[in-house]
Amino acid sequence: MKPLRTFIAVNVSQETCRVAGRLLKKLAAIDDGVRTVKNDNLHITLKFLGEVLVEETPAICAAVERACESIDDFEITCGGLGAFPHQERPRTLWMGVEQGLEEIRELQSAVDHSTQQLGYSGENRLFVPHLTLGRMRNFQGDYERLQQLFDLYSPGPLTTTHITEIITYASFMERGMPSYEVLGRCKL
Repeated sequence: MKPLRTFIAVNVSQETCRVAGRLLKKLAAIDDGVRTVKNDNLHITLKFLGEVLVEETPAICAAVERACESIDDFEITCGGLGAFPHQERPRTLWMGVEQGLEEIRELQSAVDHSTQQLGYSGENRLFVPHLTLGRMRNFQGDYERLQQLFDLYSPGPLTTTHITEIITYASFMERGMPSYEVLGRCKL
């Protein structure tokens, strides 16, 4: 059986998705080369595992369960518009976590540590929790309009999400668009 492209994430509230959806429309209007994410695919990735054999998924879900044992549910506030590697040369556009950073970083660290026990590499950079909104390859739009969006959404409308579970997903490409299948859920 073909390996599954797998990641571990938390979903965000419908309110956060609505705000992000408005921002996605504005980003798409600046340059048709901006590949935006489907609104119902918005999430915050805690750990990307890559290609995983199907038979390894139960152990991964058990590792996520162990990571969650001592972590309570919590709230985050999302807002703003950011870019990787930076605003002057954006490749990935995202909405960040403004409040609840300590809690979501603790959760990500626990998941990272638990999956390392299974042989997956650990993260060696500071975790920047974010919702990926879109990607750019060769930006042909108006940089001034893009910079205005960075300013307008700094921090922009803030929305709250109550984080109550972690989800392990498999990702599939269908007609050039990703779709996700739940492999496991873990309540906080």
